[in-house]
Amino acid sequence: MSAIKGLRLDKGIPMPLYEQLRQGLLSAIMDGTLPAGSKMPTEEELCAAYGISRPVVRQAYNALIESGHVERKRGVGTFVLASNSRGRFIDKQYSFEKEMSILGLPHETRLVREEWLDGAEVFFKDQTPYAGRVRHIVRMRYAAEKPFVLVENYVPESVFPGIDTYDFAVRSLYNVMETEYGVHIARSHRRLAAILADERIAAALGIEQNAPVMMVENLVYDQYERAVDLSREYLDGATKTFEFQVFNS
Repeated sequence: MSAIKGLRLDKGIPMPLYEQLRQGLLSAIMDGTLPAGSKMPTEEELCAAYGISRPVVRQAYNALIESGHVERKRGVGTFVLASNSRGRFIDKQYSFEKEMSILGLPHETRLVREEWLDGAEVFFKDQTPYAGRVRHIVRMRYAAEKPFVLVENYVPESVFPGIDTYDFAVRSLYNVMETEYGVHIARSHRRLAAILADERIAAALGIEQNAPVMMVENLVYDQYERAVDLSREYLDGATKTFEFQVFNS
C-alpha cells in the first residue's frame, strides 16, 4: 500500500513519530480518506511506506483503539469505526465534553429549557422521590454539527442551592457540581431501554416520530452516597450502538 494522502511524518521535529502518525491517521479518518468500515493499513504497510518501526505503528494504533476511532478484529485486521458511535462510553461516567475530546469531534451544546419542578414529581429507580424543588435542565448536544443526544437532568436544589444561576449551554453540569459545590461523582446506576420517539424527541434528533430511540437513564451518586442527579439521554436508535467489555468472574 502506498502512503496515505496528506499524511506526512517529520523525523526532525520533537513530536514523537507515533503521535505524528496517530494525528495523521485521525485526520484521514475525520476527513473521509479512511471512511467508516474501511480496513486500516497493516503495520507492515505503514512501516514500508514511512520508514518507521512496528512499535511506532502499534503505539499509534493502540491510541486510536483507546479513543474509539478504530477497532482491531483478531485475524482480520483493524477497521475504522463510525465517528458517531457512543458505545465505548456506556460503561464510563464521562462528561459530554470529555467524550468529544476523546473522539476528537467538534461539538456544541444548546440549552432547550430550564424550569423548577416539585421533587415529588421526579422518581428514582426505586420510586423514591426527591425532596424539595428540582432543577430540570434540557439540552441538545451536537457532534460534528449533527444531532447527537438529547439529555435532561433533574438536580435537587437541596444539594445545589443557586444552581439556576449557571449557564449550562456553556458550562458542564458535572464541572459546576465539582468546582462550585465540592460534589464528586462516585458512581451511577445506569439503565438502557428501547423506546419510540415522541414528537419532542423526534424533532430534537431529526428523526421520524415513533422511530426507535435508545434511552439511557442514570441515577448518579456523590462521595457521600447522595443521589445528586437523575438524567435521561435519548439517542437515535438507528445509528448509535453500545458495546461492553464482559469479564468472567
